[in-house]
Amino acid sequence: MRKDIESEIEIKLEFDKNSENPARLFRSLAKLVDSINEFDFLIASTIDSTVTSKVYINDFEKGSLITKLRSALIIGDDKKLDNEDNSENIKEHIRHSRDKAFEFIAEGKSSVQDVENFVEEINESAKNKNLTESFNYAEPNLLDLAKVVNKINESTDDLTKNEFFEIKKKKDSPQIKTGNSKINIDDVEEALTKETIEQDFEIYYKIKKPDFLGDSQWEFKHGTKTLKIKITHSEWLDKFHLGKIIVKPGDSLKVKVNQVNSYNTNGYLLSEKKEIIEVLEIRNN
Repeated sequence: MRKDIESEIEIKLEFDKNSENPARLFRSLAKLVDSINEFDFLIASTIDSTVTSKVYINDFEKGSLITKLRSALIIGDDKKLDNEDNSENIKEHIRHSRDKAFEFIAEGKSSVQDVENFVEEINESAKNKNLTESFNYAEPNLLDLAKVVNKINESTDDLTKNEFFEIKKKKDSPQIKTGNSKINIDDVEEALTKETIEQDFEIYYKIKKPDFLGDSQWEFKHGTKTLKIKITHSEWLDKFHLGKIIVKPGDSLKVKVNQVNSYNTNGYLLSEKKEIIEVLEIRNN
């Protein structure tokens, strides 16, 4: 039998009433709601691995963009949650961690040390709420935490400098504005990386979407998988952009790929980075 743990979040979007393209405001709000749900799931999963999460809209006030959300965490291990104190402690721990995430962004924190300190704050909250003793607690993954905090931060990318989200609290309601510093994910990966394995190999990729501008990734199909990979073979790219080489979606490229995998001390894959260093052959469809 499942157990639901619910908490409420109120978000106000202060926006320029005369701004164009109002749809961007709703896109920003949707991104924020999705990233909050992802954050809640990350924190709850450190307490119980069976957790799932959902966010519901409780209210949407007219005349302003004030959204009242209900965050519901559904945990399968309900035996430990029969204790009302445990349920309340989980709710308070997630709310506290979420508030700290908003403060993290509002205060412009972004360094690896800042993220490590945030993990310690989350761990301390779990300890104070006796969750480390009542459950099989595991501290949040540093890289996953950095990525989801960035997602919350990126929800403001479509806002103007005068627009912001305000997360309603009893006091000191934090404001999330556009232009805040973001966590450098490469720096976090580097701090966690204990071993890298690099290899070159040859493979066929079917072209799904070429990069005609020369400054982004190509989109390929490999079996049922879709991949986005940058081509760094400058001589081949020059000929392609000058029209001396013609390829189209559906054609296949035989390429040499450089792949670098980064692992932590436990052999956990942190990142997998690929780039095409040489185009060897074109197979027209």
